[in-house]
Amino acid sequence: MLYVISGAAGSGKSTILPLLHASLPTVQWHDFDERWKGGGKVERQHLLEEWMQTALHAEGDFGLLGPCPLGEVLAAPSTPRLPGVRHLLLDVSDVERIARLRARGDGLASQDMLNWAAWMRAHQAYPDWRPDVLMDGSWHEMCWARWHERLGVSWPGVTVDVTGLTPERTAMCVVTWINGPAAPH
Repeated sequence: MLYVISGAAGSGKSTILPLLHASLPTVQWHDFDERWKGGGKVERQHLLEEWMQTALHAEGDFGLLGPCPLGEVLAAPSTPRLPGVRHLLLDVSDVERIARLRARGDGLASQDMLNWAAWMRAHQAYPDWRPDVLMDGSWHEMCWARWHERLGVSWPGVTVDVTGLTPERTAMCVVTWINGPAAPH
């Protein structure tokens, strides 16, 4: 099973990674940013495919934390070969996101980041919301039809609002989701 824990910058993905390693040691956990060299949409999508291939060759469950919208995960070329995919979006209020990003001091506290977070939130609820955000100028290997074939059926992603939660509580929300019943595919 592939577990994708997604979210825009400041949602707590990297912060909870060590806690997930400790709580679910049988899952091979990775941060998308381990391999991220920067770049735009095409580079992000190509790297997502590399992560999907890594998950394919992993023994047992694989967890990836990163900026991976569900539509993009479904459209990655190797995704159909995986035994299963579950997707969770970590979300946080804009005010808390700004505070977290300012505290990090990496320059990511911007209106563009807030817009990306808002788009991810809408995309998780409505798979047909502005597909151009991912598709326009995308990596040519992406298989967008797989995303669109999912329209009209239960969208499998869930959103967890982690506003005001400690990293420990956020990690426990993820663990509870993983240990809970799988969403229908």
